[in-house]
Amino acid sequence: MSATSIEWTDRTWNPVRGCSRVSEGCRNCYAERVAARFSGEGQPFYGIAHRAVNGVVGAGWTGRVELVESKLEEPLHWRTPQRVFVNSMSDLFHEALQDVAIDRVFAVMALAPEHTFQVLTKRPKRMLDWIMSRGASGVKHSIGLEMARHLPKAVVATGVAYIEWPLPNVWLGVSVEDQKTADERIPLLLETPAALHFVSYEPALGPVAFQPWLHGAVLPGVNWIIVGGESGPGARPFCLATAYNVVAQCRAARVPVFVKQLGAWPVDCAEDLSPDEEESRRLILRSRKGGDMEEWPEGLRVREFPAVSVPQ
Repeated sequence: MSATSIEWTDRTWNPVRGCSRVSEGCRNCYAERVAARFSGEGQPFYGIAHRAVNGVVGAGWTGRVELVESKLEEPLHWRTPQRVFVNSMSDLFHEALQDVAIDRVFAVMALAPEHTFQVLTKRPKRMLDWIMSRGASGVKHSIGLEMARHLPKAVVATGVAYIEWPLPNVWLGVSVEDQKTADERIPLLLETPAALHFVSYEPALGPVAFQPWLHGAVLPGVNWIIVGGESGPGARPFCLATAYNVVAQCRAARVPVFVKQLGAWPVDCAEDLSPDEEESRRLILRSRKGGDMEEWPEGLRVREFPAVSVPQ
């Protein structure tokens, strides 16, 4: 377990390492940069990422993805209930990860009902396929078998633990960056059984109409939206009109919204300005990632959580 600066969670848990890019939102991936920095021989991401040589472009994921045994059981030892972001350095539903590895991660989450686990993916088709390929009962059976590996035999009388499905302490979400990725990923998310569905709209690279998918307009629907601008090297502009629009959509639907950050290049603008116009209307903030709410326009100082609370 590790403390985190990610405002919408309490802790991160990384039982899986490795990833690969799937869309424009991945271009400046912070996880890829961190992994490359610790990819030398003997370091955690050796063979999973690689560094640029002499400054030449080439740093990034190798495509190798693996379950980290030493990290798997961490949540079973935490005493204080937490919101836990699962795999901030990977994607639990990466195509290179075997189904049984996903089973094992879900088994640990099932055995730690005092925590709320926030699972975010850019691969909702794999997430849906993981369940549908065996059916809900098959997934429950597989998870139950893996739960038994972590429990004393006396506790699991039949060898398979009872499971409430979908797991009530697991939130499933997708990351989107524009209308195209929203159109592709959100419908698949909503086909997937979950206690709560959420969307991380970060980096927000273009406007998105979320109304058709928000809870109330459709059931099941999106119960929570996180929005934020891009930070770090090469950060792209974040038009504040985009953030205002998402807040307004959520307000109209009575869906909680969480403005995470304005990013490194917030622009006080309407849509579709030229690069010169964007630069002239750029907000200069003290916070490098635009994460200090006191520097924001008042209408964007919104950080709401779903009504579902961390289990006690």
